[in-house]
Amino acid sequence: MTSVLVVDDSLTVRMDLEEAFAEAGFRLTLRADLGGARAALAAERFDLVVLDVLLPDGDGVDLLAEMRRSPLHAGTPVVLLSTEAEVRHRIRGLRTGADEYVGKPYDVRLLVARARELVRRSSPGADLAGEPRQPVLVIDDSLTAREELREVLEDAGLEVLTAASGEEGLRLAAAHRPRAVVVDGVMAGMDGAAFVRQLRADLALHATPCILLTASGTIGELRALDAGADAYVRKDEEGHGVVLARLLALLRGRRAEEAGAAGGPTPTRLLAVGIGGLPSAEVADRLREDGHDVAVARAPAEALALLAIDRVDALLVDAGGAPAAGLGACAELKREPAVHELPVLLFGSQPERELMVQAIDAGADDYVSTGGGLDLLRARVRAQLRRKQFEDEHRSREVYTRNAAILESITDAFLAVDREWRFVYVNHALEQLLAASRQALLGQELWSRIPWLGADVAGAELRRAAAARVPSTFEVRWPGERWFEVRAFSHEGGLSAHLRDVTDRRRAQEVQAHLIGIVGHDLRTPLTVVSASVGLLLRDRQLGPEHRRALERIASAGGRMSRLIADLLDYSRARLGQGLPVLPREGNLDAICRDAIQEMQAAHPGRALLFEAEGDGAGAWDPDRIRQVLANLLGNALRYGTPGTPVRVRRAGAGDRVTVAIHNEGPPIEPWRQEQIFSPFKRGDESGNPWGGVGLGLYIVREIVGAHGGVVSLRSVAGEGTTFTVSLPRRAPRAGDS
Repeated sequence: MTSVLVVDDSLTVRMDLEEAFAEAGFRLTLRADLGGARAALAAERFDLVVLDVLLPDGDGVDLLAEMRRSPLHAGTPVVLLSTEAEVRHRIRGLRTGADEYVGKPYDVRLLVARARELVRRSSPGADLAGEPRQPVLVIDDSLTAREELREVLEDAGLEVLTAASGEEGLRLAAAHRPRAVVVDGVMAGMDGAAFVRQLRADLALHATPCILLTASGTIGELRALDAGADAYVRKDEEGHGVVLARLLALLRGRRAEEAGAAGGPTPTRLLAVGIGGLPSAEVADRLREDGHDVAVARAPAEALALLAIDRVDALLVDAGGAPAAGLGACAELKREPAVHELPVLLFGSQPERELMVQAIDAGADDYVSTGGGLDLLRARVRAQLRRKQFEDEHRSREVYTRNAAILESITDAFLAVDREWRFVYVNHALEQLLAASRQALLGQELWSRIPWLGADVAGAELRRAAAARVPSTFEVRWPGERWFEVRAFSHEGGLSAHLRDVTDRRRAQEVQAHLIGIVGHDLRTPLTVVSASVGLLLRDRQLGPEHRRALERIASAGGRMSRLIADLLDYSRARLGQGLPVLPREGNLDAICRDAIQEMQAAHPGRALLFEAEGDGAGAWDPDRIRQVLANLLGNALRYGTPGTPVRVRRAGAGDRVTVAIHNEGPPIEPWRQEQIFSPFKRGDESGNPWGGVGLGLYIVREIVGAHGGVVSLRSVAGEGTTFTVSLPRRAPRAGDS
């Protein structure tokens, strides 16, 4: 059961939240002050913390900072709950690491639903079909800068990958699909702006949030924005704390979009801006009654500071008794790129006929007089929010219209849906596939017209792609005997997908896999007889040296044949969709590593295999399968590494994941080989070698690691050698686990 710690000095709030969270199936722990909260956190790790800012014995944000520094609680989602609606308090809480800031009074239904979403998103792989948590990618050619930023981000609970160049960054991005990228603007070879442009040109990565670190000055800012960066930081003027704050803001915005795509709660966030003081409290209160989350700022500068780190849906500027100052504030806000697409409403007591034209000229989208009450303002706010939604949808349709010439010429069926899963575009190939006209499809719900895309695994994959904002590729069976490969891409307006008929390929793969499985199975019996007979003969003490050497060669060849057959049978199971069976049990990865190294050392007595362990190696995996992974990777390292140089194995463990890195020295693997090295029947070189093999080793490695819920990655760079890194959850999922 999901555990929640609620810390609030109000008995009414605690009782209200206890009832609501308990009804939703959460297990609650209630505390009234910081002392009680610290004691509770010392006793257990919670799935979520709801924390009041103003407590009788201190500041809730200070406790939040303590949690973010704690290895046990750094990744725990935290919702700050406070009567402080001012932007400065919200900025402080969000920069300290809060996942959400909710003002009182709150809508308990939305709070519980948002809490559920935060818990779901913070669980590694919980809703990602066994995939690992996505990392943040940091790219900088300065080792010192990379490691300093890595430390800051990891202290905030983020998983981090680093790259020393733009080229390496693109390879890692393609392999790991990062949650976000932080890239230095000035690097040798591919610079940061060129990297961002390349990232935006990749359909699978184009929506990845990206921060470009620039030199000071407007040229750096303009270049960053022109390249497609979502944000920029002047690295010589602002510290790593600003990078972290902007990164957390982008990830919070992504999570809010994910929640909306998944049908989760996304209350509209309004920012009310005063002129030299807080805006009208009555206006803020009435808008909260309409279900909006309202923050208040004392000046445009405060509003822009919040926009740099958090999502806002619309701005309201209170002209009060100073219409000229209100007009100036609108003009100041509209000059900022972050405000260009946001509705801005100016309101005040002056009649509309006196200020409307001037307000529009100043950049406001509307002016509303509050002289006759607030009902008109509330209605205009709703209208502006609807207009923004319509404009977002219209922009989405325009994108497909502009690309219609390409989309109509491809043989793949193509569709695009909005966030409500309604068709906004279909190409001619999809019309033919469904035997329906475009006019009959547009505006219809995807699931009603293509029900087989909404069922079982296919529906789950599409919803996952939309919710997690990650690309997804899978195969689905059309009613009957046809198979389609679906490639889905999520974007701000919804989701698009290509459907390619792969029936012929699928049938060929199934025939191939069946044939390999049958042949492999039938070869095992005679090979077992041969191996057993050779073993029996080798026990004869009267055997002459020449005959013994001949039998040992037969035994060695039989061992290689046995390994090849095992790989072929594993390949057959994987290609037929049966998956590789794993039987996790409690153990220590260090013992498994040492066993694999000892076996490999016995076969290669002239090579040095060095082992280093750091952190806790305990967990639950299938030891035989993990030894198979290590044997394949160690065999590759010995085979392709420079003769006479050591092979190094490093096991590290922290939190809920452990890694094993196997490194060998030698020339790097060519980039084009790296892209296909985990594919079946691909090898590290084109020439034969005395070890045999058909190019299934690394494919089997990837399948075994994937069956454990992990990932395997490759880094091969001139001067550094080659490293394969296996990252595993500390507890592998068992068959049938959801």
